[in-house]
Amino acid sequence: MEKSSLPTIEISVKTILIGIATVFFLRFAWDMKDLLFSLFIAYIVMSTAKQPVGGLVKKGVSRGLAVFFVFLSFFISIGFLFSWVIPPFVSETALFINHFPRIVENVKTAFPINMGSFSFTQYIPTATNNFIAVITSIFSNAAFFVSTVFFSIYLTLDSKILTTIFSRFTDKQQLEKILKIETRIEKRLGQWLLSELFLMTIIGITTYIGLLLLGVKYALPLGIIAGLLEAIPNIGPTIAAVPAFFVGFSQYPLLGLFTVIMSIAIQQFENHLIVPIIMKRVVGIHPILTLIVLVIGGRYGGVLGALFAIPLTLVIDTIITGIHEQSVNNR
Repeated sequence: MEKSSLPTIEISVKTILIGIATVFFLRFAWDMKDLLFSLFIAYIVMSTAKQPVGGLVKKGVSRGLAVFFVFLSFFISIGFLFSWVIPPFVSETALFINHFPRIVENVKTAFPINMGSFSFTQYIPTATNNFIAVITSIFSNAAFFVSTVFFSIYLTLDSKILTTIFSRFTDKQQLEKILKIETRIEKRLGQWLLSELFLMTIIGITTYIGLLLLGVKYALPLGIIAGLLEAIPNIGPTIAAVPAFFVGFSQYPLLGLFTVIMSIAIQQFENHLIVPIIMKRVVGIHPILTLIVLVIGGRYGGVLGALFAIPLTLVIDTIITGIHEQSVNNR
């Protein structure tokens, strides 16, 4: 009786070289993640700016002048916002940071949450502080900020840059398919950014007004924190409620309870009214998948990874959907 021979696995030199090249490419991409983040942010900004620029071009304005007007309007708006918000924000934030350890201690004394030697309260401010630190470091990193701005302007100016790049490696038919998918990506990313900015503004203003009406101290920085953390779906609003609760509770316990109720009310208003109308139509990603990609993005890219996990998922989802549709149409 002949013994059954095990199947042999043949690995060609080409396969080995491709494997080695893939490993080196992934390593290079990881080492250059700051540059890739900058390019990805610039691509999202370009996707958003493309529509108003295109509208001006249709009205007879040259593309260069249209890009100049759109970006100038953006920076003027940001400058006006900063000039109005920054002075009180800086003063209130300085007081908030100075008093926050004492606030935590007051809450800890009145309402201790301990598990043996583990003290829950000492870790509560970490997520918020880390988020603010990352945002601050991005804007304080001149090279990152300036390069992102220039990448955004250049990508918006040269609307044919991707056509030029892909045309070198594909034929005309393949190029049309790629550009069709890329157009969908631009549209979804542009809609996502505008929707996200709108949500952040609504939540920030609503939280600020709510805290102001309740009489909670440091309403402005707490409202801005809530608006910024809205960029992280599902998790962000919960994290933003923690410092507001601490501040309110330190003033008197019932006020802390009111801040929690207010936070829940705002989240319910967002989840049942704003998000279904705006974000679900734009993103169209299941909440469970959203949480998964947020965890993965946060694990490998930190806060920036969590922030851009959703738009990156949109890109991958659009590519896979586009390829599937094209394969079905070719049958």
